[in-house]
Amino acid sequence: MLPEMILDSVGRKLVNLLQEGLPLEKDPYGIIARDLDISRSEVTERIGALVDGGVIRRIGGVFDSAAMGYSSLLVGAAVPGEIFGDAAAFVNSFPGVTHNYRRSGPLNMWFTFASGDPGEIDGLLAALRERFGLSSVYPFPKVKHFKLRVFFDMEKE
Repeated sequence: MLPEMILDSVGRKLVNLLQEGLPLEKDPYGIIARDLDISRSEVTERIGALVDGGVIRRIGGVFDSAAMGYSSLLVGAAVPGEIFGDAAAFVNSFPGVTHNYRRSGPLNMWFTFASGDPGEIDGLLAALRERFGLSSVYPFPKVKHFKLRVFFDMEKE
């Protein structure tokens, strides 16, 4: 577990700005620097510290895979503990895997997968079953799209 990171008022405001999304401009970090009244290099240093400290995981785009011609699904699988790490590494080797979590319960591996090729999805599921001898691998195709906007206000008391 990472040690707790204490953020000053600028750090808290930076986290809020990053949650809202980067400005779609040539120099988004420069714009954030002006908003925070600090230098651009301090913005990038602070972001690096937030990543290193485990406060943020990544900065990147969020794309509508369906609008780009992709199908996506959630997969639940029962994976024995002694092979869980190997199975997770195998699943994570596919570029269309966006999340992979270990959970308690009979289906202890849950991951999402998106691909423009339905055969690739079927291939991943078949390979996972065959390579690791798994009989409980269940695809849950997306029926309806839900998008939750989560915002942790870092500036409120």
